[in-house]
Amino acid sequence: MKNCLLVVVLTLSSGLSWAQCTTGAPGTNCSGPLSVQPQTGNNVQSAITLVDVGLPALPPAAGQYTLSIASGMLVESDNGNSYHSLVGAAGPQGATGPAGAQGATGAIGPQGAVGPIGPTGAAGATGAAGPQGAVGPIGPAGATGATGAIGAQGSAGPIGPAGATGTIGPAGPAGATGAIGPAGATGTIGQAGPAGATGAIGPAGPTGATGAIGPQGAAGATGTTGAVGPVGAVGPQGAQGTQGTVGAIGPAGPAGVQGPAGPQGPPGTMAAPSDYSFYYGTGYKTGVGAIEVGGSSDRNQIDMINATSVRFILTLAAAALPSGSYAQAEYTPDGTNWFPLSEQVPVTTPNGIYPSSWQGLPTGSNGDYLVRIIVFNAGTAAAQIGLRQLHLQFK
Repeated sequence: MKNCLLVVVLTLSSGLSWAQCTTGAPGTNCSGPLSVQPQTGNNVQSAITLVDVGLPALPPAAGQYTLSIASGMLVESDNGNSYHSLVGAAGPQGATGPAGAQGATGAIGPQGAVGPIGPTGAAGATGAAGPQGAVGPIGPAGATGATGAIGAQGSAGPIGPAGATGTIGPAGPAGATGAIGPAGATGTIGQAGPAGATGAIGPAGPTGATGAIGPQGAAGATGTTGAVGPVGAVGPQGAQGTQGTVGAIGPAGPAGVQGPAGPQGPPGTMAAPSDYSFYYGTGYKTGVGAIEVGGSSDRNQIDMINATSVRFILTLAAAALPSGSYAQAEYTPDGTNWFPLSEQVPVTTPNGIYPSSWQGLPTGSNGDYLVRIIVFNAGTAAAQIGLRQLHLQFK
């Protein structure tokens, strides 16, 4: 689609500051509110003029309202939607006003001198202009964008309090008893009584009586207490206590304030490539230059509002065209001017299937438009071309 350079012809009143508008790169930027009023003494009405210079249109953007010119028509884009015409359908023609009454015929003068011609009757009043036509209907809203991805899972709730500590196990057995200290020293033995006199040798005399046992010596002092024996080994660890019951879950906190709504998602795209067939034949003879394949009867009305990419595929038989020749898809927003829609696919190598690469849709082509296929013969004479199948695919 042709784009437009915005040329603003503004004649400002003496009370308006020239600092409201600055020269940008490209274009002119003005801050609002902006009043347009001719200077004192100016005899030309103030105006804003859009000049079509054939450049691409500014891409539609969310939150912006853009006016532009396409093929001499005023078009508008709002909030990122595609451009559409602001020109409504023509209103019905006003009724024709009634014809004025015929003027009275002047009286015929007496015979002789020619009488004066009577005055011409006044012309009938012009009929009132018909009412202005109604504004054309607004185009249908674009398809709703795909549902946004599910939000991330919320974080886990806090861990409940620890259960009560288990009971302490039983104490280990007592350590072994320490060794007994050494016994005290034994008292001295009393002296033995004197031995009896030795009898004369002869028969042995009777044994003398045994001397009395001397008195028992005094008890020795008590020995010191033995050292305390080492501490016995630690007893085995007591069994783990039973786990405490889980504490009750606290009440849920109040719901947080709902955040502001996020920006509108981009327009949804087609779920899968859509295929449109344009031509199936055995080839034909094409003239020099660009020729529409199949004529106007082989065009297709395609809704490309939600498409994001396009590619062109053709099948060529044995007859090919000279170097530089190609086929291409074109679209028209107004039924008169045609603009490139796909890449150019060469038709110079016979016997093959030749696709273009996937490419983004050209600016301004997202709409419900007529589409056609053209072949450009770069040679100097008409030539046979073996076209078989032509397909245009979108996704």
